[in-house]
Amino acid sequence: MNKKLTTALLCAAVIAAGLPLYAGGGSEKEAKVVVKLSDQVNEQNPHYLADDYFAKTLAEKSGGSIEVKVFPNSQLGNAREGLEGVLSGTLEMVKVTAAELSTYSPKFSIFSLPYVFTSKTEVFAALDGKVGDILKQELANKGFKLVAFYDTGFRSIFNGKRPINSIADLKGLKIRVINDPIMIETVNTLGALATPLAYGELYMALKQGVVDGAEQPPVALYTMKFFEVSKYFSMTNHFYDLNLVVMSKAYYEKLSAAQQKAIDEAGKAVQDYERKLWGDYEKDVVGKIEAAGMPVNELDLAPFKTAVSAIIEKNKARVGADIIDAALSYSKK
Repeated sequence: MNKKLTTALLCAAVIAAGLPLYAGGGSEKEAKVVVKLSDQVNEQNPHYLADDYFAKTLAEKSGGSIEVKVFPNSQLGNAREGLEGVLSGTLEMVKVTAAELSTYSPKFSIFSLPYVFTSKTEVFAALDGKVGDILKQELANKGFKLVAFYDTGFRSIFNGKRPINSIADLKGLKIRVINDPIMIETVNTLGALATPLAYGELYMALKQGVVDGAEQPPVALYTMKFFEVSKYFSMTNHFYDLNLVVMSKAYYEKLSAAQQKAIDEAGKAVQDYERKLWGDYEKDVVGKIEAAGMPVNELDLAPFKTAVSAIIEKNKARVGADIIDAALSYSKK
């Protein structure tokens, strides 16, 4: 039997047995997998740039054995559909907000509680410490694997009716919110009419007057061009907007040890990269919003904090005293 035939038969036997093939020099050649990452933002958002960085970094760290295809603009559905897809096996990764994960674990509602955090320093210390550990365990309990935390800044209210200078200015305004009970309660407590709506539908809802406004971090507002369909942005800073990239825990565990390590390392790398990237975008975004024709106003937040202060204690049993106490331990208020 000639050498070429012997090699061909050997490879066929290895493949039939489901064993890995090996490249020259004795190193193992991983079977290539393609991972779909669903996101709701457009290509101008720093999160998309971070997704792209993650794809390139993971390709490098996995030796090309993992290819990530990023799908922005809600191409693969909204966040809720993405989470369902990850658990059912029709999607590998999705980027979502903490509020959207609260339907799986109420502990994620820590970021739906108003004014729990008041600075990025507090937030990052909490995510890199006790709060992050609790959330990672909660994800694992529900069948998810954390890839990375994404910074998105603090959410503030914009609308097409009037600037918000006091709580009274919010009365009667239909404000789009994430479909999260505590977020809804908070906005309603401030006198507005909280209106849950999918993120991908928000631009047209503002344009058509279905809602009067919404609440977004400044960078997200600018990159999604909401200034085209709204008029006033008021810095209420009522929620910190944590986003997360998650994947199926079962899918992750089926990968080789080398591929798992590559995902872990690429996840850490993109988390660090995205924090800096988002921070850089925040430096001059208010000026860009104003230059686009939308006035931005600061306001006294003390009355807002007082008005919603009871919401934290009211929801302590529901969210979990452990994570609330952990979060408040980082607070310098």
